[in-house]
Amino acid sequence: MVAIYTRQSVDKKDSISIETQVDYCKHEAINEEIKIYTDKGYSGKNTNRPAFFNLMEDIKKGLITKVVVYRIDRISRSIVDFAQFINTIEKYNCSFVSSTEKFDTATPMGRAMLYIIVVFAQLERETIAERVKDNYYERLKKGGIGGGPAPYGFDIKRENINGNMFSVYVPNENIFVVKMIFEEYEKSYTTLADIQRMLKDKNILTAKGKSWDNAKLSSLLKSPAYVKADMLIYNYYNEQKAIISSPISDFDGTKGCILAGKRESNSRKYADVQNHTLVVSHHEGIIPSHTFIACQNKLKKNTQIKNTFKGKYTWLTGLVKCGYCGYSMSVRFGKTKDGNTGYFTCSGKYLYKICDKKQTHRIKDVEEYVDKFIIEKIEKASHKTPDKKVDNSYITRILEIENKINNLINSLEDAKESSSKYIHQRINALDTKKQEILKENEKNIVEKEIPLPTVKEYKAMNFQDKKNTAMSIIKAVRLTDGDIDIVWR
Repeated sequence: MVAIYTRQSVDKKDSISIETQVDYCKHEAINEEIKIYTDKGYSGKNTNRPAFFNLMEDIKKGLITKVVVYRIDRISRSIVDFAQFINTIEKYNCSFVSSTEKFDTATPMGRAMLYIIVVFAQLERETIAERVKDNYYERLKKGGIGGGPAPYGFDIKRENINGNMFSVYVPNENIFVVKMIFEEYEKSYTTLADIQRMLKDKNILTAKGKSWDNAKLSSLLKSPAYVKADMLIYNYYNEQKAIISSPISDFDGTKGCILAGKRESNSRKYADVQNHTLVVSHHEGIIPSHTFIACQNKLKKNTQIKNTFKGKYTWLTGLVKCGYCGYSMSVRFGKTKDGNTGYFTCSGKYLYKICDKKQTHRIKDVEEYVDKFIIEKIEKASHKTPDKKVDNSYITRILEIENKINNLINSLEDAKESSSKYIHQRINALDTKKQEILKENEKNIVEKEIPLPTVKEYKAMNFQDKKNTAMSIIKAVRLTDGDIDIVWR
């Protein structure tokens, strides 16, 4: 039986249709029984296609004596894949015919010519891919959208900017949800789970009509598309070793950003932005930079807490220390009249044998003691503390000085010995100026104050929320025989 294999990646006006391919191939199977295998909507970059898989299975069963295609690139544009295909059909005594490229696979010269054509087909595919990639990044550098769906809260619209048409993000009716998510998550006591519950209660779904989960919320919070790009954002992504393609002057606190780069298939979006390209786009930023960065730091801190403090017996896990040796207090259980009771015991004594103080504290007693003082702290705190704005005007001057220093360091390589002395003096002078600016602005470097939860909110918290709150306001709980000392952050 003769197999006619057809493939069409996209249905375009100038592409060869499946029907036309079949008509050409039928000329190679006159008076023979035929079976048609069709993969529509599949690329030729590999052979992961359902109809091709069925074809290979039938060849291995001995049902196919000849495979006919319109052109050999219908099989694959990969040299490796095509070579494997030829080896397989030869193993099962099956011949191969291209209806528009007459090659006889039974001869060495025919096989060589086939491989040469496949080499050029792969070269063409790689050249197109490289050209598409170059165009993609060129659009990004000009502030345009590279492609893909708009982030939640935005639509895509074509606009004329400085005489050129660009696809840009424009806010839609969901942008208020984005603002609410950032504002809520910035609060020290709010977790992703809290926001998830809040959105569920308000019946707010994702752009695809699905319920929010931690992964979707985390991805939204990490997206720089929402932030007002200023010098804080420039510094943040510069420290993350992202490739910043926009000039410093574009970071004026009005526009949002676009971040693009290749990532591993099993890695999370925005998890590692090193060597990713960041550009200031044409769309308006929505979220203040200090709010965005506070959320990034909180996401990173929560990851560290999640990986480090996995205790499930107390919400004070990771905070309780021995007041004598400084080692962490671990949890142990003992049978009492109240049942199986949890105690804090010194790791320095029982694990490392360096502490000679004998002390045990019931978990319940310590939690009640700390609970009382957290509530007292909340009651004393003002819940109407105005936000303090971050003064970052000096950062531009610092960056300019650093750029000058870097240029001078680079020039030292080609400098003559007589002039290198003056370059070193200039570098030292610039560095002194930089230190003066930093010292000058120490008192102005402030973080946005975040209010504590209310007593009602605190008392209603679940185990995980209470643990996160304790971690955010307590540095350590030191236990000694008969005493508990809380060290606040």
